[in-house]
Amino acid sequence: MQELIGDLEARIELLTKELRDAHETQKATADVLKVISRSAFDLDTVLTTLVRSAIGLCEATRGVIWLRKGEPLHLAAHVNYPEEWVKFAQDLAIIPAADAVTTSGLAAFTGEVVNVEDVPNDPRFRSLASHQLGDYRGGLAVPLKRDGSVIGTISLSRPEARLFTDRQIALVQTFADQAVIAIENARLISELEARNREVLSRYFSPNLAERLAGSADEIDLAGQRREIAAIFTDIAGFTTMIETIEPGVLGEMLNGYLAGMTFIVFAHEGTVAKIVGDALHVLFGAPSEQPDHAQRAVACALDLDAFAQSFRDTWRERGVALGATRIGVNAGSAIVGNFGGGRFFDYTAYGDTINIASRLEAANKQLGTRICVSESVAKQVTDFRGRPVGDLVLRGRTEQLRAFEPLRPDQYEDPATEGYLAAFAKLESGDPGALGAFAAEVGKRPDDQLTSFHLKRLLNGATGTRINMD
Repeated sequence: MQELIGDLEARIELLTKELRDAHETQKATADVLKVISRSAFDLDTVLTTLVRSAIGLCEATRGVIWLRKGEPLHLAAHVNYPEEWVKFAQDLAIIPAADAVTTSGLAAFTGEVVNVEDVPNDPRFRSLASHQLGDYRGGLAVPLKRDGSVIGTISLSRPEARLFTDRQIALVQTFADQAVIAIENARLISELEARNREVLSRYFSPNLAERLAGSADEIDLAGQRREIAAIFTDIAGFTTMIETIEPGVLGEMLNGYLAGMTFIVFAHEGTVAKIVGDALHVLFGAPSEQPDHAQRAVACALDLDAFAQSFRDTWRERGVALGATRIGVNAGSAIVGNFGGGRFFDYTAYGDTINIASRLEAANKQLGTRICVSESVAKQVTDFRGRPVGDLVLRGRTEQLRAFEPLRPDQYEDPATEGYLAAFAKLESGDPGALGAFAAEVGKRPDDQLTSFHLKRLLNGATGTRINMD
């Protein structure tokens, strides 16, 4: 009877241990799966977690994953190895071979599990610096297989000479399967990022394209209302010009122009929402928030103007009369998002803010300016420098809007600007001397088209700063 009780107690103890082991295995596997789902973009974290879990469940002390880069195996993850060994292993390339001097090299060559009781004393393995630095005896190497091909190994070790059990080998094989899934996920994610980056780089600055490609959830591309700044650009007389120019020349010129313009937009971390012919629609503050969106927009507009003028001069020397680039800038609330209908990528913006920016671009033609920005932009720019244009009543609107011509510091400090500002102050106050002041300025600088515009208005009987745009 006592013997029977003893047998039952032994069986109960064994079953309890098996149940406890099964519970620990199940918990460890669940934890690993959580890490994989949570860290899909971080392969290093996933592989390290797999190795650490395998060590804990298999009575090992150290673990490593080697992955193939070409033919050799290279270090991909490691747990509990001394720093000296890690430095050595980072430069190590293990060649899979029948006579490999490491368990990992042999497992990668045969595609079979290698379970060794005492590695340093096993005749198949010669003493190697990595063995001495790793300081292990019992070793296990399990191949990682994808579609039947070995892509790496997961290896465990312990300081005592002892084989790993069948149960422990089965556990490591499970973790090997999970590692392969994680590696494949990382590969697919990398390919998707590359494709996304290629598409997104056509619209967004390189930094923003990288963020969008790497994490689609980081920035919401769905329709949303945001505070933004918008730029519209257009080349004067471009439609008429293309009727008289050779296709090859047009292609060279337009591609060079758009490449230069978009390079500047991206340098200021703006978003190219649309390119229609020669015209650009640019956004700041979307899709990524930019608190200084107005400041960026003005700086970008000034750089676009400088490039366009230089580009225009270059083509004039080649006999092509390219018109001036006109630029309109406005800031305010707008609805922005990808409105491509699910089939196309069409990130754009809608609202009154956008319409005003477009009409400010068109207003340049009548005003004689090349850049026209709204007061809502100027107020948000630290140390804004510019000439007030007037209070514009834009086409299709009834309320007036104060507009400015932004200037670079050297332009603003030019005596011509001081003269213009004095004349405009007389115009704004209703001083009859405004006409004489503008006439004097035009006499000094007859090529100043904005000054000439105001003089013509006054000569035609207009007063004040309210200007109805055609």
